Amino acid sequence: MDQVKAFLLRHKNPIRLYGGAFLYFIFILLLAILPQTGVPYNNIALDLGFAQVAWYAVFILSGLLIAVYWSLDEFKKKELSTDFLYDALLWTVPIAIIGARLYYVLFDPNKNYDSFMDIVNITNGGLSIHGAVIFATLFVLFYTKKKGVSFWLIADIVAVGFLIGQIVGRWGNFMNQEAYGPIIESQFILNMLPAFIKDQMFIAGNFHHPTFLYEGIWNLIGLIILINIRRKKLFKVGDLFALYLMWYGLGRGAIIEPLRTGGAQFDALRVFGLPVNIYLSLILFLGGGALLMYLKNKRHPELPYYQEVGSND
Repeated sequence: MDQVKAFLLRHKNPIRLYGGAFLYFIFILLLAILPQTGVPYNNIALDLGFAQVAWYAVFILSGLLIAVYWSLDEFKKKELSTDFLYDALLWTVPIAIIGARLYYVLFDPNKNYDSFMDIVNITNGGLSIHGAVIFATLFVLFYTKKKGVSFWLIADIVAVGFLIGQIVGRWGNFMNQEAYGPIIESQFILNMLPAFIKDQMFIAGNFHHPTFLYEGIWNLIGLIILINIRRKKLFKVGDLFALYLMWYGLGRGAIIEPLRTGGAQFDALRVFGLPVNIYLSLILFLGGGALLMYLKNKRHPELPYYQEVGSND
């Protein structure tokens, strides 16, 4: 009993962070699934009569809340002002949404936009994580410079937040019955999938690969890697953000996008027969991350190791 108590005390903070986030996610997922009476699931969480709140929005917001919760803890460890985080969020979140929408509109092959309101209307979907990451990163670069805060340190913390948001947010695609892959031919894969996922991926008379889940698992592995290596004296400040770009770019461009056949991606703009998101993922994320790490360490060799900044309890 004393050993258990000692373990809990020693790991109190990780248990609070990881356990709290996991329980919150499970609560939201159960809240979305358990009341359902059939498939496909109703993707509306709350109908107010004059407006509807979609489960997609709930999962996106939940991912943001968990990311902020973890970031606050890391800000304190790195002896950064939490007020800076709150102030930055007020700008970064809407800018990221604008970026996600503009990116989608720019590369949408079915440009049925008759007015400015059609362009900004996101009630029927039409957001891209690529645009959100690009616009958010550019704003953070500007905001940290204005406030005199290290961009590289903030970018490392934000990278973990990006992964959390993408992991949780993908379940919004699940509720919308989108971001799926080809028909599942393997009985082994079918047997491995939980029934509620398999049932929701039963589309047009066939079970389809839940690529939203595969991407979530890939990002979860990346998240585990980042939160572990940042506690070790392996990478300098800014390298974790570059690693995020490379990890996400590889998974999205080489694994997830080629497998997708359903949802908006199926009709996506194509170049040389491949969806443009494959090229952009590999270039902007995988190549961009490698280039960023090289140039940063060449121009700023004086930057400390991430593990040396602040405290890392």
